[in-house]
Amino acid sequence: MDDFNEFLQAKSVATALRAKANSAATGLVDAERHLLYEAIFLRLYRAYENLLENVFLAYVSGEATTSGTAVTAFVSPIDKEHARAIITSSQPFLDWTSPTVVMKRAETYIQTGEPVRSAVAASQNHLQQAKKIRNHIAHNSSESEREFAKVVQNILLTPPLSAISAGELLTLTPPSGPCARKEVLTYFLEKLEDTARALIA
Repeated sequence: MDDFNEFLQAKSVATALRAKANSAATGLVDAERHLLYEAIFLRLYRAYENLLENVFLAYVSGEATTSGTAVTAFVSPIDKEHARAIITSSQPFLDWTSPTVVMKRAETYIQTGEPVRSAVAASQNHLQQAKKIRNHIAHNSSESEREFAKVVQNILLTPPLSAISAGELLTLTPPSGPCARKEVLTYFLEKLEDTARALIA
């Protein structure tokens, strides 16, 4: 599936950029590294959103999964653009960032909602955290700060003494918790790829 290959390409670029950011030869100071990590995270999160939308529209348009499993839709669009028009209806845009919205959409348009519903349901926790990190990077508002602080608490378990940026969180390697002994950015890159693979299975 071309959409999945595009996602993998985006992850490959993100991983390569992360390696460069951590190379001594690059000469980045911490603030610059944090900014670069935020950009890497946003790039891959956007790639995940694009994949989710394209795969969903493909299923609604009658395409099978990569393993050949048929997906039965409740609508019969003539192509993906028509499918998008049907699903969008009077909405200005489609939200692909909320796991609950996506699962409900899957159940509404696809018989049994599969494989989208299960893929998103299994990933719900880290997808919700990723959305909050993404929102804080994009908006940096008092509302996004509150939600981001909850993510920091969940990932680090012991909150830092002072507020940290999204980029700083992404560079950390917590000793315990869900990201134990793994860099937070790497954790999310891997989790988003796991979800992407489940979407097309």
